[in-house]
Amino acid sequence: MSFGGLLNDTCTIYNRVKSIDDETGEELFTQTAVAQNVPCALQHSGGGLDRTSRLAKEDNSDRLYMFPPSVTITKMETVIEVRGNKYRVREIIDMGGRNRYTRLDLERYNVNG
Repeated sequence: MSFGGLLNDTCTIYNRVKSIDDETGEELFTQTAVAQNVPCALQHSGGGLDRTSRLAKEDNSDRLYMFPPSVTITKMETVIEVRGNKYRVREIIDMGGRNRYTRLDLERYNVNG
């Protein structure tokens, strides 16, 4: 089976856009959809502990696999919506070398925050 055959979900990619309120000077963030119906595969994390160092730290990020999209994805600024949930991108990993496949490590995004 090819990598494309494993992509059983679709996602929407948003960029967070920062603006300044002219009256209050407050920073405002909006989300603009830059790509829709992007083939992907979501894998929920098991929430295990990474004990490779002296400190135990929890790794509870979900992972999203896709072909490299034609839009720019930026850590902590790009928001991905898949299966009705929104996630921030924590890490971007080139899985196959030479930009063949992309893995995004995600964290659940609080839409109200």
